[in-house]
Amino acid sequence: MAHIQKRSNGKYRVRYRDPQNQERSKTFDRKSDAVKFCAEVTSRINSGRWVAPEREQLPLGHFAELWLRNVDVKPSTTANYESILSRWIIPEFGNTPINAIQWSTLETFKAQLLEQGLNPKTTRNILNVISPILTTAVRDGVIHHNPAREVTKPRSTTIREADFATAEEVIEIADLMEGQDRFLVIFAAFSGLRSSECGGLQVRDINFLERKITVRRALTEVHGRPVLNSPKNGRARTVPIPTFLVDLLSQHLAGRSVDGDQSAQVFVARTGAIYRHSNFYSRVFKPAVQQIGRKGFRFHDLRHTYATLLISEGAHPRVVMDRMGHSSIQITMNTYGHLFPSEDEATINGLDRAFRQASLNVSRPPRGLSAIAQSA
Repeated sequence: MAHIQKRSNGKYRVRYRDPQNQERSKTFDRKSDAVKFCAEVTSRINSGRWVAPEREQLPLGHFAELWLRNVDVKPSTTANYESILSRWIIPEFGNTPINAIQWSTLETFKAQLLEQGLNPKTTRNILNVISPILTTAVRDGVIHHNPAREVTKPRSTTIREADFATAEEVIEIADLMEGQDRFLVIFAAFSGLRSSECGGLQVRDINFLERKITVRRALTEVHGRPVLNSPKNGRARTVPIPTFLVDLLSQHLAGRSVDGDQSAQVFVARTGAIYRHSNFYSRVFKPAVQQIGRKGFRFHDLRHTYATLLISEGAHPRVVMDRMGHSSIQITMNTYGHLFPSEDEATINGLDRAFRQASLNVSRPPRGLSAIAQSA
């Protein structure tokens, strides 16, 4: 139990034993402050909320390092976290005691980021890194709640709609390139694979007989180094491909003399080294789309092009979801829902036909609707 002692120098010392039975003390100039602290420390010990003062002073940077060391994500995601930490979080809060970071602290920080011109999405990403760091401190028993969970996340005021090209534009873009570069554009537009999935594709992933590709891995760049990971959402998927693409794949692999090497990468750099999408995008793809007047059209938009081609051919939303590798139908509909044909007219006409056919089939028309039934 905590108690107060008046010192010979006129100050007041609070003495108490912590939950580990270690004696501690704190000195105050005023008795009222000592009484307040005595009541507070007693309440914290009795309720199990007491934290050693030296641990409360541990900086956020300590818990950021602890969290990052134990987080289980892809190397590319870890690199993204490291970038956010080094650029935004550590300069602001790296040396700040963890117990000094409150809801108001984070709300002020969020407002400053937005005032600097940071877009809402980037600001959300920064807050989404701070939150698990504070959760780590909660799990370690240093703080008792995570104030980041109470911060209102900024919403984007503008939404970038999915851009897409026509099949003719895809060929026009590809025709400005040579060899593998040309084929890569056509392949992406008619398979729907992400750039990382194209880079991770191996000969063993192609079933030429059944005209299918299995997406098992993705090639990303982490700190300038290529790294093979699992695909997005962490699961493999099988994608049927058209006959012409099977033929082009056969020609492409035979031309490189790797059609019999199951472990060979399907796409490589011009030098034969491992494929680097950043080099291809800046040196080949971007100049080509600018040349045909589609400035701002991204390689990822070839994936959107694939989805629109499926929809134009009458593919069901569930089929589009599976082919694209979306984790839920909601993502598919949020991105491409406006492209699916409206069912309103068809369903209304169907109801109309059902009623009129039923009216012909019964021996007597529905009461009050004889004129309508007769006109059926």
